[in-house]
Amino acid sequence: MRGAWGLLAAARPRRIAELRRLDEQVRRPLALSTRVGFVGTAGGSGCSTAAGLAASVLARRRSSRVLAVNASGARRSLLWHAGLLSDATSTSAQDAERASASTAAEALAGLATAPSGLHGLDLTRVTPGDDTRWWEAVAPSSRFFDFVVTDWGVRDVGSLGHVATASSLLAIVLTPDREALQRTVEIAAAAHAAQVPSVAVVVPARGRGPWGVGEALRAMPVPVVRFPVDPAHGWAAPAPSSRLKNATNLAAIRLAAELVSVAAARRAGAAQRERTDGERQVVTA
Repeated sequence: MRGAWGLLAAARPRRIAELRRLDEQVRRPLALSTRVGFVGTAGGSGCSTAAGLAASVLARRRSSRVLAVNASGARRSLLWHAGLLSDATSTSAQDAERASASTAAEALAGLATAPSGLHGLDLTRVTPGDDTRWWEAVAPSSRFFDFVVTDWGVRDVGSLGHVATASSLLAIVLTPDREALQRTVEIAAAAHAAQVPSVAVVVPARGRGPWGVGEALRAMPVPVVRFPVDPAHGWAAPAPSSRLKNATNLAAIRLAAELVSVAAARRAGAAQRERTDGERQVVTA
C-alpha cells in the first residue's frame, strides 16, 4: 500500500495538508490493542476490499504489529486484497502455541506475512462458518498486536453476537440504498448497546442512487467514510497500490485514520467513565 507521502506529488496544497493530518492520525499511539470487525450489509458490498486495504495502511504506517483475520469465507477475502497469497491456515497445534504465547515470536506461530508487514490468518479453511474459532485462534494472542482486523463477511443483527463481543469497534460496509442503510442503522444500534462504536463505509453502487440516500447518509448516527470502486479490484491478481487510483489509496488512508481516531475516542471515553465511577465511590464512602 502506497503511504500518504506517495500521493503528495500529485496533490494540491490543501490535499497535502490533509495527507499530513491523516498520516499523523494513522500513526497516533494507542495504549491497548484494538480489534476492528468489518461486516458487510450484503454480498459484494466491498467489505473485504475495504478491510484489506485499511489493514495494509495500518501495517505500513504504524510501528507495531497488525493482524488480519479472514472469518468471512469469501474467495477474495481481506487477505487476498492485502496481497497475502500464501497459505494463512493455522493448525490446532499452532493455535495452542499462540494461545499460551509469552513472547511475540510465539504469538506469530503459523501466521503468514504480506509485503506490507501485515500478518494474516485464515479461519475458514479448517472451520468454515464457526465464529467461536476466533476465540481459540485469535483472542488469546491479540494483545501482541496493535490492531487485529477481522473480515466477518455479511452480517445482520441476528448474527452479530460473537462479532460485537470480539470487536473494539465495527466498520459496517454498505452500498447507498435504503435497505442497506436500514441494516446499517440496526447493526450500529445493536453495537452501541454493546458499547462498541461503529464507522459506516459507503461503497457506491452502479447507476444513480435512490432519491434521499445522500441526505440519509448525512444524518447517519456514526462517522461515514466513502470508499470508491476501483476496476483494479477485479483483476486476476491483487493490484499493488501503485496500480490503484489515487482516490482509492486516499480512501484507504482516510478509513485507517478514522479507525484509529474512533479507537482513541473509545478508550478516552472508557477512561473518563472509570474516573467518574471512582469519584462516585469516594463520595459514597
